[in-house]
Amino acid sequence: MLKKSFITGTLVLIITGFVVRILGFIYRVYLSNLIGAEGMGLFGLIFPIYSLIILTLTSGVSIAVSKMVAEECAKNHLSNLRKITKCALVMVISVGLVVSVFVFTFSGFITSVILKDSRTYYSLILLIPCIPIIAATSALKGYFYGTQDTVPTAVSQITEQIVRISFVMIIAGLLLNVGLEYSCAIATLGMALGEMANLIVLYIVYRWKKKHIKASETRIGVMRKRTIFKELLSIALPISFNRFITSTISAVETLLIPARLFAGGMARNVSISEFGRMTGMAMPVLFFPSLVTSSLATMLVPAISEASSLGNYKSVKYRVSKSIQLTAVLGFVFTAIFVCYPNEIGSLIYKKEKIGDILYNLSFSCLFLYLQQILLGTLNGLGKQTVALRNSLVGYAIRISFIYFCIPIYGLMGYIWGITVSSVIVCSLNLFTVIKTIGMPLDTINWLIKPGIIGLVMLLSGKYIHSFFAIFKMGLSGTTILAISGNILIAFEIMIVIGVIKKGEIARLLGIKR
Repeated sequence: MLKKSFITGTLVLIITGFVVRILGFIYRVYLSNLIGAEGMGLFGLIFPIYSLIILTLTSGVSIAVSKMVAEECAKNHLSNLRKITKCALVMVISVGLVVSVFVFTFSGFITSVILKDSRTYYSLILLIPCIPIIAATSALKGYFYGTQDTVPTAVSQITEQIVRISFVMIIAGLLLNVGLEYSCAIATLGMALGEMANLIVLYIVYRWKKKHIKASETRIGVMRKRTIFKELLSIALPISFNRFITSTISAVETLLIPARLFAGGMARNVSISEFGRMTGMAMPVLFFPSLVTSSLATMLVPAISEASSLGNYKSVKYRVSKSIQLTAVLGFVFTAIFVCYPNEIGSLIYKKEKIGDILYNLSFSCLFLYLQQILLGTLNGLGKQTVALRNSLVGYAIRISFIYFCIPIYGLMGYIWGITVSSVIVCSLNLFTVIKTIGMPLDTINWLIKPGIIGLVMLLSGKYIHSFFAIFKMGLSGTTILAISGNILIAFEIMIVIGVIKKGEIARLLGIKR
């Protein structure tokens, strides 16, 4: 069967996301212990530029291919699948090469004037080969997401992490002796090698799959290449433009944080270290649970496109509503966990750096940050990219205002307040648009009250659960892991009791019942 189910695809992505993020955590912890908070801050300075280029170049194409492939699969026009993917590959690789030349030409200006730290030069140079590679990877991922076959992307992502981590661990001794500038460059080289491995795996699987699909192709509904390019551009350009605007503002936001800390009287190296603790250590912990929501958001785009093309709007409403409910549960559960055990979690992951205070303050934005991913995926599936951009710009304007005016006075707390306020407002605007577009009622009981009950129970019982496991004297790490696992298990049991997840849904999720 060419196309797999929405639930199966999402489950594969969640499991993959868990494995990839565990490997990513191992990598980040290992790297942070090698190069410290200042090194992580320096490494983090490259990522605004990296995100600006990569997200602008790839996000629109991946979603466009996913959407078009899903629609053609629903109509059983299998001959168009290869043509769509081939056209997308030609388009993004060409643009990727042009962008690579541009970045190489202005690399000195970018590092010295924009990033304001010449130590990032070699890292930026080593990112350049990644641009066309990641561009090609995004088109292939779009094909697999469109057919809801998530296993190839799962294998490629795990391979990427293994290659990256193995490379850094093999040359770890070199990282300790060459200085921060070259250490960050070597870590960037590991990332480039990982991206190459990702593309190789995807391309091999795509070639193998293509032979099997070709045997069942017909000439019914064949699209001309000109039509495909035109449709790809009509979908991809608005999304890519949205990403360009939001990534540009995000880059400005990221670069402003150490600058405003410095303006508040903090030394340059200390401001970079604080920046590294927040963005390189605490934020990845906060976003770890979002592997569920990012997986749901990825699969919602082709699922909504497929259901809409067949006129099955009941399926669209159900999938969106259930995704919002599960995300709300996830948000409340991990808000409670981060509130109850911030120092324990920080000490468990990062031995040398204390991030408990940052994690505690960030925890109150969990619910809204996770919901933003689901609602953005829904808006992309519904073709509401312009509205999504407008709402995102409102959020960024709020955050930048907090960064500029509050950080010099209140330090990183000013930024954390900005994250919380902006995420609440953006979520509200996106949710209003989704409800209005698909005519779905506001389900307060399932979206707020039931998930809120689960979060409240966990918040009240969190310390008692930790005290219970402390009896077994397994040390801080063992006790913390058992306490978090116990909380999640209790949350899952409450979900079944109050009807957030029904037995029939669990059976369908496991493939026991269709």
